[in-house]
Amino acid sequence: MSVILTTDERQLEQIRLAHVQAVIYEPSELPKWFEELANAVECGAFRFQRTILNDVGYNQIEAWLEASLPKNAVAAEVCDALQRDILSLVELVCRSTGASRFIFRAVTASPNHHCGFHVDTVPPGAVPWGLLRVYNGAGTDYIEPSNVKTTQDFYRYLSRRERLVRDWCNAKKNEDMIACDSLMARIAALDKERAFLKRPGDVFTVPSGCIVAFKHLDIRLHWSNHTNELAWLHCSPMQGAPRFLVNISPCTLAAKRRSDFQSADMRARGGLDRSI
Repeated sequence: MSVILTTDERQLEQIRLAHVQAVIYEPSELPKWFEELANAVECGAFRFQRTILNDVGYNQIEAWLEASLPKNAVAAEVCDALQRDILSLVELVCRSTGASRFIFRAVTASPNHHCGFHVDTVPPGAVPWGLLRVYNGAGTDYIEPSNVKTTQDFYRYLSRRERLVRDWCNAKKNEDMIACDSLMARIAALDKERAFLKRPGDVFTVPSGCIVAFKHLDIRLHWSNHTNELAWLHCSPMQGAPRFLVNISPCTLAAKRRSDFQSADMRARGGLDRSI
């Protein structure tokens, strides 16, 4: 079992297990405020600049939400409910990882072709899982790890795609529309081929509104020949209405995990660790 589908929010804690790559919690019914939020996002009223907050605590995230969410775009009770929901995700990451510092990402944007299948990463030694919630719009595609040929095949796809996207961005900047069209066609062909998969058609979608707890990859392992199960391969939609999403991951070694690492280090040295 690598990906767990559940209607029980408590099952998100199963992401702690080594053999679980992702837990997808789909509520039986979404709160009514989701509909008003979705309408505001999709019409462009609820929008803000793409935000990444590195190494922040709960209070800093709370302050950002208070200062940055476009409160005039939705009813006050909708904005309050959204803030409580996002902060509950932060609390869940804190409980499940023991971390007190986080990487917080919030995005309102229309889907595009810039990012294909990929893995999310965490800083060296951080607990390797976090949460994703997409509040509206098209869902997030993902792949079962057993369907990936090899990690090397996946990184070959990722490297080629990143080069093509970089070249497309340069061509667009230079207003070379012929090159743009050619490069976009190559990107689309690469995405359709999915040569890194054993069964290219076996791709699943997480509906919007779900909460996903998923494994991240220690940044030191990115581009290496690690096992397929270490991180969740996923892809945002490439067309459709604007979406609002939040992604939260730990960015510091949790206290218990620090203790485990230090104990292992002490045993390796054959003595006490007096660095604390």
